[in-house]
Parts: sequence; C-alpha cells; structure tokens
Amino acid sequence: MKKITNIRKAVCTIANQLRKTGLFLAAAFRAAWKKVKLQMVVRVSGTTFENRQERLQFLSRFRPQDLTVTLEREADNSFDVNAVKVRVHIPAIRKQTVIGYIPAKIARELAKVLDIGCEVKAALKSITGGYSYKENYGCLINIEI
Repeated sequence: MKKITNIRKAVCTIANQLRKTGLFLAAAFRAAWKKVKLQMVVRVSGTTFENRQERLQFLSRFRPQDLTVTLEREADNSFDVNAVKVRVHIPAIRKQTVIGYIPAKIARELAKVLDIGCEVKAALKSITGGYSYKENYGCLINIEI
C-alpha cells in the first residue's frame, strides 16, 4: 500500500510541474502517469569529467547484467540542486564508482520522485563509444519508477 501511495505522490509532483509549463491539469496528469508507468532510457551526462572515461573503459569489460546501478540524490551539489548521481556497483570485485549524472531536465523531475521516497530502479543498458582513440565513452541506463 505504501508503494502505491508513493507512486501517486510522484505522479502529482510531476503533474504539478507539467501544469506550470502550460498544460491543462488533465493533460498534465496523463503525461505524468505515462512517465511513471513507462521505462525510459537515459544517456548519462558528465562522463568526460574527472577520470570517468577510464572508469567507463574498465566497466566496458563487464557484461551489463553483471553490474548494478543506483541513483543517489546530491542535494548539496553546487551546480544543480536537483542533481542525481549515477553509481555503478561491480559485485565481482566488490567495488563501486560514480560514472556521471542524470541530465538536468530529467533530474529536475526525478529528484522530486526520489525525495518523496518512491523507489526508482536503474539498470545499465550499455556502455557506448571508445571505438577509436578519439571517441569518448558514454553510458545508457534504463530507469523505471
């Protein structure tokens, strides 16, 4: 019962944000339910900062199903108060690493969902790039509320 209540709160939060963009209330709720019900594939941003390219290169050696992904709120982030950090866990060697952040437009809504305690699942879909010495690595994750 608690999970249903949290999902409803998440839908209301998203619908209110969409309402502020000019949608009618009914349309905002339809769009919010659609976002909550469906899965979305997201390209992780910030993968070229710090030493994340080396981390992604190392992670590319593993199969995506052997890695787990968690999303963590980072409210004290100086660049974005809605920042959501993407952390990848490597159970085989008991290590974890941060590979980037959820893009700002999606994080704005996702942060509210995480703040009210709704469970958000994330899974690594694929690590992209790295085909030549000039191409950067990237990462796609699947998010499900």
